[in-house]
Amino acid sequence: MVKSLAFVSGKGGVGKTSLAINSAINLSLSGFKVAVLDADFGLANANIMMDVKADKTIADMLSGACTLDDVVYRSHAGVKLIPGGSGTLDTLNLDTEERWKIIRSLDVLEDDLDYLIVDTPAGASNSSIEFAAAVDHVVITLVGEPTSFMDAYAFLKALHIEKSVINFSVIVNMAKNENNAFKDFKSFEKIALMFLPVELSFIGWMPGSSDVVQSIIARKPFILDKKSKRSVGKCMDIITKNIQEISPQKRSGIHFFSSKSEG
Repeated sequence: MVKSLAFVSGKGGVGKTSLAINSAINLSLSGFKVAVLDADFGLANANIMMDVKADKTIADMLSGACTLDDVVYRSHAGVKLIPGGSGTLDTLNLDTEERWKIIRSLDVLEDDLDYLIVDTPAGASNSSIEFAAAVDHVVITLVGEPTSFMDAYAFLKALHIEKSVINFSVIVNMAKNENNAFKDFKSFEKIALMFLPVELSFIGWMPGSSDVVQSIIARKPFILDKKSKRSVGKCMDIITKNIQEISPQKRSGIHFFSSKSEG
């Protein structure tokens, strides 16, 4: 059975896509079969970070110009990438039926995957809410600053109210150390639990690192760089270990790889 996870954030610039990609690659290096769906159609850049030349994207599949097979690219460590169509008018204005079509189109990959990582658009847009509601578990990326807390809470609130999602995992990025990261998590948890009946779990943190920044510029995920891995590899190993231990949440409505169970 495929475990699907959505990496979400309340705002851009908190490292969500980098964490999604490096988590996927680390899972693949551990022996799992993994795919990344770049659902951030406004600023789809997973292919850039993974150094994949994406001649065709989800937008081409939706238009009927190609099939899903044509938009699945092999990347580092065997990770499969399904790229979004960055900034095109069609993908920026997807309706519910088109988002459903994307979710259902991935059913053919079910027997070939252990994990699907969905990189959603930042913020509480209709696309980010619907894709996040269609996975087994939601992973929130935040940094220790008030605007990140506020925007992450807004996303969490929207997903809970509109889609009844209760369980969330949190990664604190760009933290000074583990103690600071956990304090930031507890501060965010206190805010969330004050107003919403949700459950949050802390699954890891990442330091602010120039090596990570350089890896993005070089289009080489930091988990593959020996120098970077020495500084941040342990943190990423903890995150991916905790991802493996996440229990899927109860879901209703349209969700990834549900066609067999519905049939």
